[in-house]
Amino acid sequence: MLEVAQPERLHRIEGFADLWVDACLRNEEGDLVFLSFYGRDASAMQFISSLELGKQDGGITDFNLVDALGKHQLVHAGAVERLGKHSGRLPKQNLFGPLSHLWIYDKRLQEIDKVNRIAWVIDQQQEAEVLEQRAWDMVKSLCPVALLDDWRQPLTSWCYAQGAITELGQGLYPRIGSVRALRVSITDHFLRFVSQLVRERVLVG
Repeated sequence: MLEVAQPERLHRIEGFADLWVDACLRNEEGDLVFLSFYGRDASAMQFISSLELGKQDGGITDFNLVDALGKHQLVHAGAVERLGKHSGRLPKQNLFGPLSHLWIYDKRLQEIDKVNRIAWVIDQQQEAEVLEQRAWDMVKSLCPVALLDDWRQPLTSWCYAQGAITELGQGLYPRIGSVRALRVSITDHFLRFVSQLVRERVLVG
């Protein structure tokens, strides 16, 4: 289970009673990719049902997150059929009484697309080295040719520069909370770059 953010860092979900968000990720279009929130069962189920219904059936297609200073962050639900959900309960001995912890997420976060060589790395760690190591491990896993760990620095630098490794929440829709997500995509362009560096003996075994 994710660590709970400090109360002053939590965002409330506008229009729904007692729902508090400690992490949210959106893509470049503002569509929901990951949401972690806490609340009473009735309020949480009302929110999820509203997302599933959509606007035509009296539900919602977007919602606002509001921080302690009143600043709003718009989140688009996008195509809800791509979203999965998971829930758990906080221990009864807590300051807030009986609460559920729920996650709504794009199902693709859990999948490794071997055909298209696309995968995600999700982490709550703030240390850049931890996330970068996991991203490099995913590059090696997706790549159809063997990569040596000694090649990590030039290859990951190229991946970040060329967009083969990208982090959510770096543009118009900033990340909320400590959860970070990297998209790793290995294309033929990357493979040609590896071959070029091998030929030029920049990469040696």
